[in-house]
Amino acid sequence: MNKKPVRVASILAIVLLCAASVFGQEEETSKPKKPLSKPMQELKTQLIEKRRQERAKAAAEAKAKAVDINRATKEELKKLPGMTDAYAAAIIAKRPYQTKADLVTKHALPLGIYQGMRKQVVVK
Repeated sequence: MNKKPVRVASILAIVLLCAASVFGQEEETSKPKKPLSKPMQELKTQLIEKRRQERAKAAAEAKAKAVDINRATKEELKKLPGMTDAYAAAIIAKRPYQTKADLVTKHALPLGIYQGMRKQVVVK
């Protein structure tokens, strides 16, 4: 007796049962959402705006603290996370950089160190 058709039929039955149960659950859980009341909608809008302003402020502060890798001194570079004297010297020796990624492509920094500090450096 050939067992291959039996296996195919049983697998097909299992797949159909799983699909039926998944679609059945979606019907039960998908209920129309009630619209928010006007005061709740205003509160939600205020919270979204506050978060947006906080993110913008944090981004501006981070940009202000960012170190320009083409102009920074060795001491300024050493303040970055994971930076050693040797890495700082290599960065200074291989200047100028067109992009931040040049730190890795010019072999001034390993990728792991670069990923830890890439948000704190800029190229001007």
